[in-house]
Amino acid sequence: MKVKKVLVSQPKPSSDKSPYFEIAEKYGVEIEFRPFIKVEGLTAKEFRQSKISISDYTAVIFTARTAIDHFFRLCEEMRISIPDTMKYFCTTESIALYLQKYIIYRKRKIFHGKTGKLDDLLPFLMKHNKEKFLYAISSVHKTEDLNILDKNNINYTKAVMYRTVSNDFGPDEKFDYDMLIFFSPSGIQA
Repeated sequence: MKVKKVLVSQPKPSSDKSPYFEIAEKYGVEIEFRPFIKVEGLTAKEFRQSKISISDYTAVIFTARTAIDHFFRLCEEMRISIPDTMKYFCTTESIALYLQKYIIYRKRKIFHGKTGKLDDLLPFLMKHNKEKFLYAISSVHKTEDLNILDKNNINYTKAVMYRTVSNDFGPDEKFDYDMLIFFSPSGIQA
């Protein structure tokens, strides 16, 4: 069977230097890009239904840039001013540096791990165990991370701030691909 048309379940690369374009040219295949999932933020009304008051917390745990975007978007929508004393715990340095988009970056209030896993962030969380943590997450999240926090008696509240939803094909759209390429379990479910 000769593959002529491939569907990649991700957005189209912004650069022409992507290996996809080299593969398409080398093997004469047509590659289409279409994300199977998309991220939607909860509205302020939906978030209020969770009965979480962001101002009650002294620290926030972030595992993704998307979580940062939706946290600050919700704070702005609900007119919540974040105190300068708020501490931020991020799983990677790149996520921590992304905070600069919203706050003034100060080393004494931003902590990050090295590997991108919550286990690596645990020493910082344990050192600041007097803090009241808000864990900003998606509706689809790793339960292992919650187990790690529970096992180590971290005082946290899970706050769903965005959700991952299917980006379905319309009834009038053709689905005539020889190969599909997936990048995540949620993409397969979609």
